[in-house]
Amino acid sequence: MLQSKSLALSISVVLGSTSFVVQAGVSTDALNNTSGEICGPLDGTENIRLTRDSIHRCLTGNDPFKAQQWHLMNTGQDGFALRGGVAGNDLNLWWAHRRGIYGEGVNVAVVDDGLEIGHPDLAANITPNASYDFVGQDRDPTPTSPGDAHGTSVAGIIAAVRDNNIGGQGVAPEAALRGFNFLGRDAQTLTNWYISHGQPGRSDDVRIFNQSYGIGGIASGDYSDNFMERTYRHMSMNSNNGLGAAFIKSAGNGYNIIGLGGRDYIAPTGNNSGLPWQNSNQAGDNANYWNIVVSALNADGERSSYSTVGSNVFLTALGGEYGSRSPAHVTTDLTGCDMGYNSQFRGVPHRNHLLHGSTKLDPTCDYNSTMNGTSSAAPNTSGAFALMMSAYPNLTQRDIRHLLATTATQVDENYGDISLTYTTDKGRSKTITGLEGWQKNSVGRWFSPYYGFGLVNVNAALKAAETYEQLPPLDVGNWVSSQLVEPLVIQDAGETATNSTIIKQGNKTVESVQVRLNIDHQRMSDLLIELESPAGTRSILMSPRNGMVGHAIGQGTSGFRDHPMLTHKFYGESGDGNWTLHVTDTSGKSRSFTHNTGENGARNVTMANNRENGQLKNWSLRIFGH
Repeated sequence: MLQSKSLALSISVVLGSTSFVVQAGVSTDALNNTSGEICGPLDGTENIRLTRDSIHRCLTGNDPFKAQQWHLMNTGQDGFALRGGVAGNDLNLWWAHRRGIYGEGVNVAVVDDGLEIGHPDLAANITPNASYDFVGQDRDPTPTSPGDAHGTSVAGIIAAVRDNNIGGQGVAPEAALRGFNFLGRDAQTLTNWYISHGQPGRSDDVRIFNQSYGIGGIASGDYSDNFMERTYRHMSMNSNNGLGAAFIKSAGNGYNIIGLGGRDYIAPTGNNSGLPWQNSNQAGDNANYWNIVVSALNADGERSSYSTVGSNVFLTALGGEYGSRSPAHVTTDLTGCDMGYNSQFRGVPHRNHLLHGSTKLDPTCDYNSTMNGTSSAAPNTSGAFALMMSAYPNLTQRDIRHLLATTATQVDENYGDISLTYTTDKGRSKTITGLEGWQKNSVGRWFSPYYGFGLVNVNAALKAAETYEQLPPLDVGNWVSSQLVEPLVIQDAGETATNSTIIKQGNKTVESVQVRLNIDHQRMSDLLIELESPAGTRSILMSPRNGMVGHAIGQGTSGFRDHPMLTHKFYGESGDGNWTLHVTDTSGKSRSFTHNTGENGARNVTMANNRENGQLKNWSLRIFGH
């Protein structure tokens, strides 16, 4: 969930050295489609177009707010904002719903700040006695604080009850929900993480874990094959009788500003050359292969203004904007006008936030129309996974992620490369690509660090599953080291990159590639880091001008220390051959950014140029594939 700065929900509780924060006139009849037919059931054998502009598309159910739920079916409606979006920018799930595919039988865990299990539009989908309150040590994670509405809104996007004459409906409106307030006060311990992410008898029967939270990633965090990594791996590959669980993860909301908890944030000076202030690979948990990282798209079919991006983004889903000028999400809120997001909008002009306690549409303030962020993109994706798992219960989570990747829609296809010009150490002007746009890899697979493989397309994935042959078993490769005898110099504002090659043998088909980096550098936000495959495809792992500036404000140290990064761009290529890392220092001048500590206000922080050249000390690579 992402709100405007003054309303941003922030939770900062320490688990080890890591702090997670949340990312976070309507007809009551079934919507008629443009063919004029009533939105009745289909059996899947009809010879009809399944596209976003099909004349047969419509939403079933009598839920009064569904006509404003553009993420389910975008007709250009305004979602209670001042203007609507562009028709067709949605999950394209109407065929699934008309066939009666609603997510039945799929367990979904909402790992968040809480979940109001008695909400009238959620209660029927709550699995009894399966949730847990880490704060109160009981089975009811219903928040008591007015500000802890995030998880309840996330749950509504996933599985708000359909056809009950109230509110809206979820992406998978018959999925089974449970909540864990892992983001609650003093709750972020390793024990609680395990309970909420796969502990036997507590959550090992979950098929989908929704993680609409993240960390700022302003300093390097090291990779280790620790307990959390092993749990992710076991749950993804072996749980649920070998079908596995999907871990859906928000990419982050830091393209322009990185929240550090409370009112504390950092922001770049100016427009940052158009580059993202937060690259999703800054956060080690987002560079974890087992997390399916999702960026956010708005109702116009463009990157949501705040959405973090990176080579580790697997898919994009709907996040929206702020719900005032353009649509966010209409979803469940904490009940009552003194709780949740409704309580924050007293006195807001009528057309800015139509739902919030000011009209007859929601007199008891049980819903909101401002839920957004990659915190919304994640539950949209979780709901899509639930629909697929319900329709094809014998497919593994990896098969479903493959189906969703290979059927995703290439959105905003004209979004191109972002160029960066700097003065080299030789005094010459040099222009490089700071972050690439849509590109094909050597086997013809389109990929973008903004959108991954594209926008989730439920109907297309369901159709593809009819003739799908399951993937061979996953091969998790061993780490292969560069084995550098001496560090390689990274020239300050260099004209050329520092290059290092690892030779990988074995004709494996790549699904994802993970690297670990050890780099000494006093100002690592200067660095452009790229990985080149044996086929010549290049993926930018870390864009320069990023917010890895923690050392400048006393949070973390400079340099990369066994830092993980992930890319999906080589999907389908061969892993056999030379893999080359390219590292370029793109600045020889002082740079500055803004740090707001809340209590003391904003201050300008100047970072002097690094006093000495950087050093690439070592790097390693492993391939996930088959």
